[in-house]
Amino acid sequence: MTTRRPRRPRRMRTTVVAALAALVLSGCATSNPSHRQAEAVDDGVQATGIIDGARVAISRGVPEVSFGDCDPGDGLDADICWVARTIDGLSIAFVIENPAVLVEGATLDVVSPECTGCDEEVDGVVVEVRVGGEARRPDSGTVTVNAVPGERAAADFDLSFADGDELRGSFNVRELRPEER
Repeated sequence: MTTRRPRRPRRMRTTVVAALAALVLSGCATSNPSHRQAEAVDDGVQATGIIDGARVAISRGVPEVSFGDCDPGDGLDADICWVARTIDGLSIAFVIENPAVLVEGATLDVVSPECTGCDEEVDGVVVEVRVGGEARRPDSGTVTVNAVPGERAAADFDLSFADGDELRGSFNVRELRPEER
């Protein structure tokens, strides 16, 4: 009499085969073009702070970036903006409304004017932070410019808001090139 080995359930074999096929095929998939290699040690956005009383952290290698009009509806102008998500998913946009004041190596005070034409402000840098779609302006802080807008924009920032919230960090960003879109 011969002894038969117990047969594995068909479902388990199918699951194992599907998992192996997914593993093998994942190496063949083409990458998303927005996942580019870092070009600088500090490429992307790194920030921490307190927003709406909660601690937030942002670490994004390739945020959405625009060196153009980031606030449609108030006329055509030039802004610098990046959009990233905190590690728990909250969308935060950082907008410099008057990039003409940025000078490489300069540390600029953040000003919070009640203005409609913030693009012409020359006494400091005007920053707007949009948290979950709600626009807020810090009432004080600094922006230290490491690279002026051209292909890249880079700065360290330390922002304070009237309600006690704060956001500090750095960014070194550029828009995606046409071949990366």
